[in-house]
Amino acid sequence: MRKNLEDGKGENKMIYEFGFKNFRSYKSETNIDFTAKPISEFKESLIYGDEKTSLLPVCAIYGPNGGGKSGVLLAFLTLRNIVINPLIQMAFMKSKNEKLSQASIDELKAGCMTDKIEVNYYKWDEESCNLPVEFSVLFKEDKMKYRYELSVFQDVIQQENLFIENLESKEVKSIFERDTKEIYLSEELENIDIENMNEGLPLISFISMFKNINVIDNVIRFFMSVQIVNFDMPSQDRKIWVKAIEEDKKRVLGILMSMGIDICDLIVEYDSEGKVKEVYTRHKFEDGSTKDLKFGEESSGTRKIFSILPVILNAIDKGRLLIIDELDAKLHPVLLQRIIELFTNRGINKNGAQLLFTSHDLITMSNKVLRRDEIWFSAINGYNESVLYSLVDFRKENGDKPRNDENYNKQYLEGRYGADPYMRRILSWEEIGCL
Repeated sequence: MRKNLEDGKGENKMIYEFGFKNFRSYKSETNIDFTAKPISEFKESLIYGDEKTSLLPVCAIYGPNGGGKSGVLLAFLTLRNIVINPLIQMAFMKSKNEKLSQASIDELKAGCMTDKIEVNYYKWDEESCNLPVEFSVLFKEDKMKYRYELSVFQDVIQQENLFIENLESKEVKSIFERDTKEIYLSEELENIDIENMNEGLPLISFISMFKNINVIDNVIRFFMSVQIVNFDMPSQDRKIWVKAIEEDKKRVLGILMSMGIDICDLIVEYDSEGKVKEVYTRHKFEDGSTKDLKFGEESSGTRKIFSILPVILNAIDKGRLLIIDELDAKLHPVLLQRIIELFTNRGINKNGAQLLFTSHDLITMSNKVLRRDEIWFSAINGYNESVLYSLVDFRKENGDKPRNDENYNKQYLEGRYGADPYMRRILSWEEIGCL
């Protein structure tokens, strides 16, 4: 296995779309699309995938509890884990042993070192339990676009494909195509021995373990570069990335001050072994005086800001995709808006970082904060299936799309966009044109 797969060189990785099918509460094919629609608002915030395609820096998913918001993020996390967990486990083994024995290598080749990853199919009908869970992701790195597809049924890979497109020549090429009966390999991969590969191990992971092939490594780097944070977990907002904050203290404190948080310094107390003993925040008041508080004495919202800012700044600096569940939890709406602005401000987001998050906050569901194609809804339809759709694709009873001068959150509260925030089910399925 090669070293530094997760290292980025300015990275410049951007996602176009992510799709999945037969996963948790989603039975039908579902896609979240970062491709900007031809609408007028906030054009200056867009990032550029290629010369003909503008991409969104942010996608926000709203909807009632149980409507499927988190399922979208979990689908991506599941795909990522299926791909990179075998490599992580191999790296762990190599860290314990300077050299792997041939028996260990053979075992890894067979996929026996891969932990079982639960892939949850749609469970509300008998048909879906006999069908594979399907995933697809389209992204770019520099001047190449990659489409990776994977379908899994009962821990067996049913289909796996990798296609690339050269954005300059427009040439589209198949790198490999796989089903349960045969595997096609392009000329770049023709010397790879796949005879003993386990049927549950992704081909892309298998190749990356033992070969230095740029087109394969770029896909692995993409998955490893995506940062996923779940702030619905009680312990997450108690974490503080001390080293990252100390190394970037001036910028972190400057952002906090711009958010109206009166913390002017962070003081870290170490023990004799160099381990963090205590962390203090220093507050500055209008009269110029200061007072120190232990980090644990800060409000949950302030603790969350400290825990998330280093992650956000790392994603922005390296141009990465950041996925956050329940981003608004414990945050004042103004703070949430400032976080969104870190991605929508091209002066700050210079490397094309993207943010995908779920939220219940309605104040930021506004034409002052987000474009219509950046606002997404998830809810249960009349057939007990979650459905995902964007505000820009919504159709009213008269067939019109929502205007960019509408009061989005008011219309949403009234149930006029289908996904009522207080109900799991879509109020009028016909309204979004799916019946």
